[in-house]
Amino acid sequence: MYDDQFADVYDRVYCALYDYADHAELIGDLARRHVENPKSLLDVGCGTGEHLRYLAKQFSVTGVDLSESMVRVARRKLGDIAVHQADMRDFDLGRTFDVVCSMYSSVGYLGGPDELRAAVARMAAHVAPGGVLVVEPWILREKWNGGILAHATVEHEGVTISRMGQWRTEGDRSLVDMHYLVSEPGGVRHFVDHQDLALYSLEEYLDAFARAGLEASLLPAGRADRGVFVAVDRTGTRSG
Repeated sequence: MYDDQFADVYDRVYCALYDYADHAELIGDLARRHVENPKSLLDVGCGTGEHLRYLAKQFSVTGVDLSESMVRVARRKLGDIAVHQADMRDFDLGRTFDVVCSMYSSVGYLGGPDELRAAVARMAAHVAPGGVLVVEPWILREKWNGGILAHATVEHEGVTISRMGQWRTEGDRSLVDMHYLVSEPGGVRHFVDHQDLALYSLEEYLDAFARAGLEASLLPAGRADRGVFVAVDRTGTRSG
């Protein structure tokens, strides 16, 4: 999904479009509502590590991401903070955390309900007893609008980046070929980032949490079109 070209411009685009500091504060607030004095946090699907950069002010943090290119950027940015290249469907760090989060709709890139259940189970297995799991979903299937034109232009340190793509629907997937034009001192380059995200129902999300032994609620927090799931172990049946 994320090749070197996209990883190279990712922060320049999304730091302008997405308030990472605000969402890091949201994660911290949600964690402290459910966990007394949380110390450690794992970010699953951490991308270039921008959330971790802010979360490190509140917690001892660790990251996981599938993309080699994104992990390379995150490691360069974060220095001594551990960022592991691993798949959220089967990763095992051999330890637990007071808080586990997965933001920016990373779970949308999974292949379907079975993979969603596998990923939630692996995240739940890394939640310490009494801890909390925070997941930002992709847009719910029942709220999906069928696809819109997405476009934005940002400027950063002499580089101008324009992106544009028309979302479309194929079955239970939402797809877009996002075109990027990057103007920099050496000229203008173009590349296409293909995104393919699953459209899960609220019931499918809640089922994935329940199967992992977690009780989840979708809160109207973060971005209005998505919300945030907060899941805790209230059943005593959670297993890794």
